[in-house]
Amino acid sequence: MMRKEGTVDMKNLKQWSSFRAFSLLLTGFLLASALPLFGSGAKEKKESLVIRGAVYKGSSGFGAVRLLEDPPELGAGISVEFQVLPTPQEMVARVSSGEVDIAVFPTNLAAKLYNAGTGYRLGGVIGYGILQLLSSDTDIASWADLEGKTVYTVGKGATPDFLLRYFLSRSGVEKEVNIDYSITAAPQLAQALIGGKVEYGVLPEPFATLVSNKAPAVSSVIDFQQSWNDLYGGEAGRSYPITVVVLSSKLIDSHPEVARRFLDAYKASIEWVRANPDDAAALIEKFDIMPAAIAAPAIPNCNLVFLPAVESRPLVEDFLRVLLGFDPASIGGKLPDEGFYFQ
Repeated sequence: MMRKEGTVDMKNLKQWSSFRAFSLLLTGFLLASALPLFGSGAKEKKESLVIRGAVYKGSSGFGAVRLLEDPPELGAGISVEFQVLPTPQEMVARVSSGEVDIAVFPTNLAAKLYNAGTGYRLGGVIGYGILQLLSSDTDIASWADLEGKTVYTVGKGATPDFLLRYFLSRSGVEKEVNIDYSITAAPQLAQALIGGKVEYGVLPEPFATLVSNKAPAVSSVIDFQQSWNDLYGGEAGRSYPITVVVLSSKLIDSHPEVARRFLDAYKASIEWVRANPDDAAALIEKFDIMPAAIAAPAIPNCNLVFLPAVESRPLVEDFLRVLLGFDPASIGGKLPDEGFYFQ
């Protein structure tokens, strides 16, 4: 039968109402199901990461002072906390217990700890050699000239001691030179040289510069860095890598890009220190690393650099190979494998 114009087909209307109700119900169900998926991002807390770094008092901490003053921004939810430790021994303790993510070490000690399985890897070289043999004896021109002399150095079994004995042995006079370790700290040895109580002493920067400034009659008679380059043909301005920054494998494996950004910030800090020695010295004193009056004149002599781990590997291995042949225990008995070098 023909439906009159303007009348409503009740059967079709009921069907349409039922379909519309079902559609609304289905849409609501789908939206309700999707809410956890889309809503969780807004409610979920952002990941927070605290990176703990440490340096210790002395010139090895100079390059990091910009990081201490103005911690780098490494990403959302990431913060960097730095502390200054009193001694290398305290640094070893913090690394051995896994309390820090980033640390600064002498190169051979970093290799030794890696070989011991502590899980810290090389991030980069941050300093070349900074050692001088100081004396008022102007007749000393070579290592052989020290035959029959007493040379004072601090830290038996540390890098200055290893290198001193190595150069003496290469010159054939190691057994004819008396090495005295009775003065155990660099500031005290510096004062003994200034006061004339010690005639021959091995000191790192900044104490070598301090002695020369305070006692003009006492100067560097043998430059360790030049002795190294004479033996191994090093480039001008480059010598053995004495100081490195290491990062925990945990940080590298879980956040490799964060680790790379941190190393970029460290490089920038070192470059700033080199370009602004007076301002850097003020920060060095602020963070109780060393008095500014001692640090400022020495910064240009501290050989601060940043050489990424992979790029530094040939230089590091050359240095460690010498120590391995001379005293295997100084680097843990073997050269570190390629896993030591952060890519």
